[in-house]
Amino acid sequence: MHPIVEMTVDGQPVAGAFYERLVSLTVTDKEGVSSDTFSAELNDGPPDFLALPRTGASVEIRLGYRETGVSSVGTFTVDKVDAKCLPYGLTISGKAADLRNSKLKETQERHWDNKTLGDIVKEIAGDVGLSAVVDSEVGSHFYEWIAQQDEPPIQFLERMASRHDALFSIKNGKLIFAKKHAGKSASGASTGAVVVTPDRIIQGTCQFEAADRSKYKKVVAYYHDREKGERVEVEADADSEGEAVLRLTDPLTDEAEAKKAAESKANDLERGKGSASVTVVGDTGIIAGAPLLFEGVRPGLDGVPYVIDSVEHSYSKTTGFTTHISAKLYDGKSASKGKNKGSASDPASGDASGANADKKAPDAPAGTPATPKEWIGNRRTWMIDHS
Repeated sequence: MHPIVEMTVDGQPVAGAFYERLVSLTVTDKEGVSSDTFSAELNDGPPDFLALPRTGASVEIRLGYRETGVSSVGTFTVDKVDAKCLPYGLTISGKAADLRNSKLKETQERHWDNKTLGDIVKEIAGDVGLSAVVDSEVGSHFYEWIAQQDEPPIQFLERMASRHDALFSIKNGKLIFAKKHAGKSASGASTGAVVVTPDRIIQGTCQFEAADRSKYKKVVAYYHDREKGERVEVEADADSEGEAVLRLTDPLTDEAEAKKAAESKANDLERGKGSASVTVVGDTGIIAGAPLLFEGVRPGLDGVPYVIDSVEHSYSKTTGFTTHISAKLYDGKSASKGKNKGSASDPASGDASGANADKKAPDAPAGTPATPKEWIGNRRTWMIDHS
């Protein structure tokens, strides 16, 4: 297979000299509102110096293979040009174009009465010239009153996402509010699990960690009860083996929001218990937020559920096209809320046969959650078929 790169600048294909001098290209896709980025390193020097691109230029990047075609990995805005002399070199970098929207960063004060979170997100998206895609479960939360207080929309939306165990991101002209770490798109559809097998792995790049972090038995959040005129505690279970209680300091608007904020933090604590990373043969179909499973690699890793939080697509003339994946352990709740989450041996599963239950991976470290059955049955198709 022959990896290729295609780029346009302000809608125009770049000249052939660009590809001849391209040393390396990296595109990073992160879960959440962290800005997606690109960086290109090129050879430069006399007698034919490269023309310096202007900052603010729009760059679309496509990666793939001569045999299978290319796919877009994003549109970016150039924000830095770094030129080196003696020896000569040129580095061009930029961030996702949508996040440069100045209206997202304008400080505002406003409030909403009797609105769902989905209504609020859609209104903000419209104000900044974007369309909105909101997970129905996240967006259904009802606010009698909520305010954006001397803060820009991007900060307000991040605050709302944190309270509701959601991911706020902006991609391809859409403001997205999705369930965090659920392995699903904002529409609720499964993205399909990325299944990594030994033949996909670049040697020496696969590692995983089962961390022994501080264990909290419960997470406590607070809200002010207006009728009683007092502060009220709301609890969410975290780790049954823990003893300490983690208390959230920010006051919440009501009992329902306090409950969601406590549950969100409890889920984050579970995600911190494990991580994995691996570099595989380059594939633009691997995206942040997708489920990740290993198969046939080693006991204790195979079948353990992870969710990808960062993807880095890289191209160079020496190593070709590769994709580096970083992932966190699935929290055991987000993908299967309202469904049967138990294993065959879990009485709480309500399914003695285990036929419809999620399954815990064999030989998995203690405390590893069961793998959602939807992940096992919905495998993503790779760009390149090595079978």
